Amino acid sequence: MLRVALKGLARRKLRAVLTAVAVVLGVAMISGTFILTDTIESAFDTVFTVAYKKTDVVISGKSAITESEQENEHESGLPAFSESLLARVRALPGVAEAQGSIQDRAQLVGRNGKVISTGGAPGLAYSVHASGNQRFNPLELVRGTWPVGPNEVAIDANTAERDHYIVGDDIGVIARGAEQHMRIAGIAKIGGVSSLGGATMAIFNFPVAQRLFDKVGKLDSISVADSNSYSPAQVVDEIAPILPVNARVRTGQAEARKKTEMTGEILSVIRDFLLAFAGIALFVGSFVIANTLSITIAQRTRELATLRTLGATRKQVLRSVMLEAFVIGVGASVIGLFLGLGLAKGLNSVFVSLGIDLPQAATVFATRTIIVSLLVGIVITVLAALRPAIRATRVPPIAAVREGAVLPAGRFARYGPQMALFTIGCGVAVMLVGLLASSLSTGSRLLGLGLGAVGVFL
Repeated sequence: MLRVALKGLARRKLRAVLTAVAVVLGVAMISGTFILTDTIESAFDTVFTVAYKKTDVVISGKSAITESEQENEHESGLPAFSESLLARVRALPGVAEAQGSIQDRAQLVGRNGKVISTGGAPGLAYSVHASGNQRFNPLELVRGTWPVGPNEVAIDANTAERDHYIVGDDIGVIARGAEQHMRIAGIAKIGGVSSLGGATMAIFNFPVAQRLFDKVGKLDSISVADSNSYSPAQVVDEIAPILPVNARVRTGQAEARKKTEMTGEILSVIRDFLLAFAGIALFVGSFVIANTLSITIAQRTRELATLRTLGATRKQVLRSVMLEAFVIGVGASVIGLFLGLGLAKGLNSVFVSLGIDLPQAATVFATRTIIVSLLVGIVITVLAALRPAIRATRVPPIAAVREGAVLPAGRFARYGPQMALFTIGCGVAVMLVGLLASSLSTGSRLLGLGLGAVGVFL
């Protein structure tokens, strides 16, 4: 029966390919979604890992609001704390080195007088200690030097390339108040990622950053390196008692992990949105598969009856049809899996065209992506083929000698119109509940609309 199934596929190449297309598209959407979001998440993870690579402990501002609300605030929204804390931290026995910094928001202004921005991406601002130790500096200088004077700034490499800026050019900067024109002293990037997406970076010398953002005598964060005899956790315990109420302390790894988790929550929304479309594609595809196989089986009535006449059992006929579906599912899922690589780049281009330019790193092709894509594609194909395969087992051997023999009607065939009307009625009712019922959450309304639409489609 294995040989029969494979020969059957070989004779109907075009129909097999057309059946597979529905699965290919759905699996490609799943694969592309996972590849895109995993790559973006990896980029964010790399940014934060690099930022705290040589930092054992981080002290940052803390809001007076609840912890959950606090975690959703941007760094620049948190209150700065007194610079006097830096001297007290440096005096602790577990601290080998400590350095304060400023992180805020600043916008770069292009030659046309407009703010350089892509899709509302933030304008990030950082301070550097140009003449000091660069141990805690997560940025890499690509060209030029770090800014020193009050009218100097370094910008990110993406902006420099996209808007054709070089070292020595003037660029507008809006920090607090009116726009200021500064000379570009250097061009920098965050190591490990090919792009920060649409975000821009303005980098100032530390005292200049304090003045620009009205934070003279204040700090947004302190990076700490522990001494060899102390662990980061011990240094955290040592620093905690001397912190003011508007500051908090974490290990560098914990800080990087927390920021990665926060971006992961945002990416999960994008992932769920795209996977919903993949689910719709596979849902529709399952009907295409079922209908195509039903037509194929109806056309093969005499062939299947001949197999029964030659001694094939109903189970063997069932296995033969299911094997055809399995082969189609495997082939289509493998093609869809690798097609997802191209689709991921296409989806990213769509996001960029819509103004949603997200950080990029090396493409991530995770094991989970492979397993889920193949499993979903194969299972959907096999399940969609189950009903036509069962119908194939009902072909009587006598049909082999009858001209124009057709598949026998199922036991419930006469109830088809009634069942269809009942399903449509239930689907419409659920949709109306989702639309019109009061005191329902947004999630419940969307669920009702989705289930209702599925019912109507069925």
